[in-house]
Amino acid sequence: MTMKRYITLLFLTVFSGILYAQTADDALRYSQQFYTGTARSTAMGGAFGALGGDFSSIGINPAGLGVYQSSEFTFTPTMEMRKSTSGNLSDDKFTFGISNIGYVATMKPRITSEDGWQNFNFGIGYNRINNFRKSSISQILNSESSMLDVFETNADGLSANQLNSMTENLAYETYLLNPQDENPLDYDLPIFPGEKMNQRKTVEERGHLGEFNIAFGANYAHKLYIGASLGIQSINYKSTARFTESTLTNSASDLNNYYFEEYVKTTGVGANLKIGMIYKPNQNIRLGASLHTPTFFSMEDEFQNRMASHFKTEDDDGYSNYADKTRLSSYTYDYRTPMKFTLSGAVVLSKKAILSLDYEFVDYSNAKFSDGQDDFDFNGTTEAPEANDIIKSSYESVGNLRAGLEYRVSSALSLRGGFANYGDPYKASSIDESYNIYSAGFGIRQGNFFFDAAYSYSDKDESYIYYSTPTADGDLISSGKVDLQDKNHQVRLTFGFKF
Repeated sequence: MTMKRYITLLFLTVFSGILYAQTADDALRYSQQFYTGTARSTAMGGAFGALGGDFSSIGINPAGLGVYQSSEFTFTPTMEMRKSTSGNLSDDKFTFGISNIGYVATMKPRITSEDGWQNFNFGIGYNRINNFRKSSISQILNSESSMLDVFETNADGLSANQLNSMTENLAYETYLLNPQDENPLDYDLPIFPGEKMNQRKTVEERGHLGEFNIAFGANYAHKLYIGASLGIQSINYKSTARFTESTLTNSASDLNNYYFEEYVKTTGVGANLKIGMIYKPNQNIRLGASLHTPTFFSMEDEFQNRMASHFKTEDDDGYSNYADKTRLSSYTYDYRTPMKFTLSGAVVLSKKAILSLDYEFVDYSNAKFSDGQDDFDFNGTTEAPEANDIIKSSYESVGNLRAGLEYRVSSALSLRGGFANYGDPYKASSIDESYNIYSAGFGIRQGNFFFDAAYSYSDKDESYIYYSTPTADGDLISSGKVDLQDKNHQVRLTFGFKF
């Protein structure tokens, strides 16, 4: 969560009655897509909107399917190493998966002419367009506040049976919120005001966003290529976030430590349509354009919170450890991603070199949640905004740039390089949230077999907070800022056959 997300979190904490809800961060997670299915596409920065002839290009511009002159099968395993660092703490995560599997069938008319239709192609397959797997760990020493202060602020004035079941009631059941004898609507904490606390948070994220494509493309006179595709996207996301606070060894408080854990699993299936064209005015120039409709998702969240506390002294029954959890609940709703429009261009030089550029336009403020299972529409008011209002106020339109270069050393060997810049989706902040990916690779062609390899690297600095909420007198209870650096290394290998 970056500084801009810090602002979003403040909004959610002020106006949301619970800590779990669909958020603007969720909307961005499922709207950002990275076109890196095959190794060739990865090595060239995903800049295939005007080139085609690669299965990943179908997800960018389906007209690229019309470029194929022969049938083809591709299979791409991928390996990823992701490292998150905060201060002197770090966490590594290595994953292996399948980023692409695709089949293209080429059909040619019985009678053709140079000025007519040359071939009609059909493609079916899968591209992975985002990987959510990530682990992070961070820690700070805080003498200004505790998350228990947030629970106390939210609980004051409420009886025990009115407490939020996802948060404050867990603290109540684990003796972290204790009603005062003289006024049971006010609560005491097992720590002293201003006490220094070791605060630590671990986040384990898993899952991916993938797209299954069924596409058609055609080639007219080797100058105009057109295509359309139906994309079926699937979301599988899990997150377990555990926040732990511990008193110092010389603390006079009875509390040793406690943790608060939030678990969420999101699954969803959605559909979109893509149309595109590629025009070749001469043998050296390629121009492309494509339009992606929004992806319309049906989503389901499962969520559960846990809390446990450990005290120094035992109670009358001999217990010093307490734990409680909410029931595993679920919630269904719909989600719509923004529309996308891409303009592309490529230069082919003497069949030895290719320079390709894509410019993608997307307005993240057009993402929208709807049709919650309780008829909730996710729209609020100026005084009490909900998720859709926060999306509108937090995000803006961006331009994503992808660039790729390929040089053919020989008929059997090609060298490649690429760069991609995904624009900053946030409206107002002093921090640049754009995202850069650097890539390189090579390809080998031998008869009907081809092999491509690619490596990509990206890094991103983030800042976030553990919690924040306003008090009744207008003060702000907030943790300190945590800095996090995320480095991502990916290797892809594509095995392909033409027939």
